[in-house]
Amino acid sequence: MDLKVRRNELKYYVNNFDVEVLSNRLSNILKRDPYAKRREGYFIRSLYFDSFDDECLYEKQSGVFERQKYRMRIYDLDSDEVKFEIKNKLNNQIYKESAKISRDSAYRIIDGDYEELLKYNNEILNKIYVKFTSKLYKPKVIIDYVRDAYIFDFFNLRITFDKDLRSNNSDFDLFSKDLHTVPVILEGKQILEIKYEKILPSFIKAALLEGSYERQAISKYTLGRRFLKMSNWEDN
Repeated sequence: MDLKVRRNELKYYVNNFDVEVLSNRLSNILKRDPYAKRREGYFIRSLYFDSFDDECLYEKQSGVFERQKYRMRIYDLDSDEVKFEIKNKLNNQIYKESAKISRDSAYRIIDGDYEELLKYNNEILNKIYVKFTSKLYKPKVIIDYVRDAYIFDFFNLRITFDKDLRSNNSDFDLFSKDLHTVPVILEGKQILEIKYEKILPSFIKAALLEGSYERQAISKYTLGRRFLKMSNWEDN
């Protein structure tokens, strides 16, 4: 089964104190994400792919209005399923296309066997196959973090705090329990993401008013690769 989701997306850097304050405030007006079995949130690991000439990275850095990213994602290192996702971005709006593949297929694709994608006879995976083979895509970076999430059924609203971002640019074993990762954000900040359809409810705006939040075009993929930057302009 494949999934398509289209929402507006706003991103902010938030200091650790404001994360706690805002989390407590949101917990009183929104439901916690049912996937969060612990108070601090749940684990996410993403493996990002890019072309031989890093088109996804440079399109992001250049501010291309319409662009894509390609990633595998898991929420459990023992999982037998992997979500393979295309994240399309058009200005502030995101449009995600995802399909599930097996653990074995994920390993084969990571090793460069892109014919494995065609076995599923899936529109999204076929699209990924064409992109990966025509532009010589390969794994580039693994990003780990913990997500604390809150939801509101109307407007498909979802507010998340993505904490303790860590990366590995050389080992692409998606399921490794011994993966060596390094911190990505070194300034004592976390990432706040607000995703919604159509409008942002006024009571949510009011809850977000207090605090020092820095709105930026944040990309976890770009952050994860910045320690391998080739030019100074890649810092942004």
